[in-house]
Amino acid sequence: MLINRPEGNFNYASGQAPWNAVHCSDVLPHDGYQVVHATFIQAVALVPAFEAIQAHLAGLGRPMTALCGLELRIANALTFDGIKAFNAEYIALLNSYGLRDDNRATTTRTNVAPELSIAKPKLPSVYGFSYIVPGARAGYKSFVCSGSGELAGGTRDTIVKLGDISPEGLREKARWVMQMYDKRLPTLGLSWADATTVNLYCTHSPMSFLVSEMLGVMGVGAWLGVHWHYACPPIIETEFEADVRGTALEVYL
Repeated sequence: MLINRPEGNFNYASGQAPWNAVHCSDVLPHDGYQVVHATFIQAVALVPAFEAIQAHLAGLGRPMTALCGLELRIANALTFDGIKAFNAEYIALLNSYGLRDDNRATTTRTNVAPELSIAKPKLPSVYGFSYIVPGARAGYKSFVCSGSGELAGGTRDTIVKLGDISPEGLREKARWVMQMYDKRLPTLGLSWADATTVNLYCTHSPMSFLVSEMLGVMGVGAWLGVHWHYACPPIIETEFEADVRGTALEVYL
């Protein structure tokens, strides 16, 4: 079910508990509006990043509530207790900017840990963000979806193929995530043809699953390929994460 967010000119699908407190599942702009995605060239720590985002949106004449997606970077993957503690601080930050609605987050989120030391942030940081602006192109749909890994529930024992990083294990992890998107997009009135970016977050070679479980699922969207980030999903023992968006414009800050 899509929930109206009139303050930001979009509708959002709430995530599943307990994750709905920190991110929504999907965002679709209202008619006459579209999604823009921005990337920080250098990592910006959470608090100053939110300040920079607010200033960027203000310069466009847009309120902070037009922010509809966030991509975070942390130094290392966390335990379930660790992610719970991280989320408590993150929720407080969302609340301070009015980015929750009835205790539900109104922004999507991807949160991963770069593997190379040169790419690791010293503090939890923002890599990129999505926001809503007026405008639309006839026949074009923009959207943003939260990142998803092979975590079927909220506990360790729901990790798909737990501990299996063999080629077949990775294929099953990728299959679970990509099939989830393949089923989810049509419920939003979307298809892979509407996607402009599919991101992969994994530190294992993608060659065992890239063609069969990713590009093969994406159909005509495979034309644009997959953007591979050498990074770990945010929870220890998860190995594969992906996210999807369709944007009208990409900017770099």
